[in-house]
Amino acid sequence: MRLFISLALIAGIAWGADEPGVATFRQHVNEYYRLRHAAIRKVGAVPNRATPEQIEQYEMKLAAELRSRRAGAKQGDIFSPEVRPLFLRALHENFAGPANKDRRDTAKQGNPVYERAKGEVKPAIAVNAEYPKHAPLSSVPPGLLLELPKLPKDIEYRFVGSTLLLWDNQSNLIIDYMEKAAPGL
Repeated sequence: MRLFISLALIAGIAWGADEPGVATFRQHVNEYYRLRHAAIRKVGAVPNRATPEQIEQYEMKLAAELRSRRAGAKQGDIFSPEVRPLFLRALHENFAGPANKDRRDTAKQGNPVYERAKGEVKPAIAVNAEYPKHAPLSSVPPGLLLELPKLPKDIEYRFVGSTLLLWDNQSNLIIDYMEKAAPGL
């Protein structure tokens, strides 16, 4: 119980509503989420009992629609300069130093810089870029997830090396990213 309360206090301090940039970050994530819902309405839903080919076609149509709607999107639109210091602080607290070796090891699991099986690739990181199907997906330590702002359904935090990504797992697109965000990765 004491650990839960401590984590809640840390999360409350790090991501309090009065912290500069937090409201903006949440607003930008929610704007993307609404934009994706509008794109889904236009593209249509995945058929029930869809074949792998139908799922892939749906994903490609959704990605194309989102790229069109976000044609001017650039790095830092969501990880804005106001919120970047909060993310960097949380990532530093979770990864720096010998006490956080286990968390760094967790974030290296499936991290394309550290773990790639034969035939797997490292993604090219860019806003609106597809996350390659043949690239592993990193783990994010649960303790870190408790400290970072909660994301809407189907939007996830992931790592490629020390770069933190916002990834849309429905369209398979990189929404935004922060380079050199996680020390020790």
